[in-house]
Amino acid sequence: MLAGVWVTAWPASAAAQQGSIGPDLVVGEYREATSSMRYRGIGPGATGSFTFHRVTVDGTFASVQMDPISGSQATESFKATSIDAWLRWDALDYLGFEVGLIKRATDSEFAAQSVGAVRAGARTHTLLGPGAAVWLRGDYLAGAQFSGGGSAPLAVEIGLGLDIRWSKRFRAAAQYSFQRLDRKTNPAGGPEVSVPIEQSLARVGLAVGF
Repeated sequence: MLAGVWVTAWPASAAAQQGSIGPDLVVGEYREATSSMRYRGIGPGATGSFTFHRVTVDGTFASVQMDPISGSQATESFKATSIDAWLRWDALDYLGFEVGLIKRATDSEFAAQSVGAVRAGARTHTLLGPGAAVWLRGDYLAGAQFSGGGSAPLAVEIGLGLDIRWSKRFRAAAQYSFQRLDRKTNPAGGPEVSVPIEQSLARVGLAVGF
């Protein structure tokens, strides 16, 4: 998912090859097992994108210090480092199909799960006016692997973004994404237990095009 920059929806007269990169400010929230175990944090991030004709490669990075929210049952803070990547083909001017990867690592396996998965889905976008556009994506997260074991037969991600192009080189954007992984485990070979994981990330950022 492009987080903070989007370069494929501008008029067809734009150059066939485009790229951008820039920093983000990321605010995140994480829930595990139940909504009573909640964390929230803030940290730096980055976004990059490269487009060649109808094919786009997007990547994002975030490093968020997650702290327990007051009143939750969580007691230990942790840092979540996330790397996300998408490879998208724009089948139509307003619709693209994509595949990609997610990798989220934590510095405390006792506080939160590290997660890896592949994604597949679609993204649509529309121009609001000169230099402004919104996009919406939905991905299925397949083959999820967790540091504490288990599987997630149902796992999805949705994202929404606003991109503003000030000039050929400078852009600004805001994005919100939400992941839900219905993780299930069999502790000690016993009955299956449902321990869902949810994460949301909000980003604002600037980028320089090239």
